[in-house]
Amino acid sequence: MLDTYGSRYVKPVIERGADRLLKWNFTPNEVTILGGIIGISTGIFIYNDMHWTAVILLWISGLFDVLDGTMARKSKTSGFGTVLDLVLDRFVELSVVIALALRYPEYMPIFLILIASFVIAMTLFLAVGASSSRRSEKTFYYQPGIIERTECFILFTLMILFPNWVGGIALIFLLLEVMTITQRFIEARRILR
Repeated sequence: MLDTYGSRYVKPVIERGADRLLKWNFTPNEVTILGGIIGISTGIFIYNDMHWTAVILLWISGLFDVLDGTMARKSKTSGFGTVLDLVLDRFVELSVVIALALRYPEYMPIFLILIASFVIAMTLFLAVGASSSRRSEKTFYYQPGIIERTECFILFTLMILFPNWVGGIALIFLLLEVMTITQRFIEARRILR
């Protein structure tokens, strides 16, 4: 997430944080699990109208998501760590969307379609990653898109903090997801010929 957009100011802080956690004998998988638990708990706070707590926890989980990847690149990486990270990321996203859908049931159809778009986008992402001979610093080819983790967190934050606009923000989110799916599908057709 942040490492995608890391600046010369943010990256050194992330590097130092990862080094410190490794020095304290945390493994990347332990940090992944901790970030996942924090992120999943966000849904509870959203549902109970504790907006700022939800946003803070969401972004702390995002920080752990960046730290675990940086730690993995500095230590022994495992395919299981990649799987764990991808699965817990989806649990966090589902926790937020489900909590928003339950909190604002009048927008339930939009949230259901948004979840469906997540499934399609992730299926495409994983299929291209598994089919591609390209590799990145991650375990498999990481296909970029308009909506990635940071943009997702920004849109979640806006929906949490501005409940009067939740339906409109969710529609914008859905539109951007469809654009990302289209973008990834076009790239898949180009690179997997």
